[in-house]
Amino acid sequence: MRSHLLAATIALTLVAVPCVAAHAGGRVALVIGMSGYRHAPALKNPANDAKDMSTALRELGFTVTEAADLDKRALDEAVRTFAHRIAGADAALVFFGGHGLQVAGQNYLLPIDAKLESERDLDFETVRLEFILRQMESGRNGKVSIVMLDACRDNPLARNLARSMGVRSDAFPRGLAAVQSGAGMFVAFSTQPGNVAYDGQGRNSPFAAALLRNIRTGGRGLNALMIDVRKDVMAATGGRQVPWEHSALTEDFRFRSPAEITTGSIPSSAPPTAEDARREERTRRLDEELGRPPAPTSGR
Repeated sequence: MRSHLLAATIALTLVAVPCVAAHAGGRVALVIGMSGYRHAPALKNPANDAKDMSTALRELGFTVTEAADLDKRALDEAVRTFAHRIAGADAALVFFGGHGLQVAGQNYLLPIDAKLESERDLDFETVRLEFILRQMESGRNGKVSIVMLDACRDNPLARNLARSMGVRSDAFPRGLAAVQSGAGMFVAFSTQPGNVAYDGQGRNSPFAAALLRNIRTGGRGLNALMIDVRKDVMAATGGRQVPWEHSALTEDFRFRSPAEITTGSIPSSAPPTAEDARREERTRRLDEELGRPPAPTSGR
């Protein structure tokens, strides 16, 4: 009986994924914070950063999926679900706080169960940033896509990987590499290419704290807003950390318009659909059957 129930649940889940209703217009975000790494020292702030960023984005009219401490399987599923949701969105945003690394000019984001004992493990234990960018560009015809990466921290797993590849750890590139993207994409890094960022001493990292402060209060365009973020981070780190971005935007994007700041109003996000609720219930039941942690949940 149990095996029949499991098979039926898996079938329902697989059928449901392609049918995730895309949001017609509006703003959609996936916010991820990786703190509890299993094979590297825990990071203090990413979980806080993700929680606070999710709250701020909901205030600004985004429909947000908030996720913390995902293993590889859960991270893959979160990205897959998000990719289906953004097809009709006016703006799509991904925030990732945690560990990342670059190898041969490619950037990789690390779930909490990554070990990276050999170069081959990169394909199986991480998510390539280029893959996420491609999902955000696909079928969106240049609509606004924003990726914010607080993933340039000093990474002991990168040093392990360097040793397994037979290269000196001090010769292994630090931080993340510069990216190229299609029209409509904006990618913000917590520090410049090849450098590392700081986790911070307070509740939030310097980069997340600056983002939170500026997206809530500013009606400036995204490029101008990032100048203020850069100034704030440089001031907080004594100039040691300099946020950097790549922009291929084809239209102006503002988290809040000047009119919204004057009136105190904010755009409303689309509520979850009935299909969203059914899909999440099917996923929850499958998680229980397989004995795995619950998948990240969405909300406003």
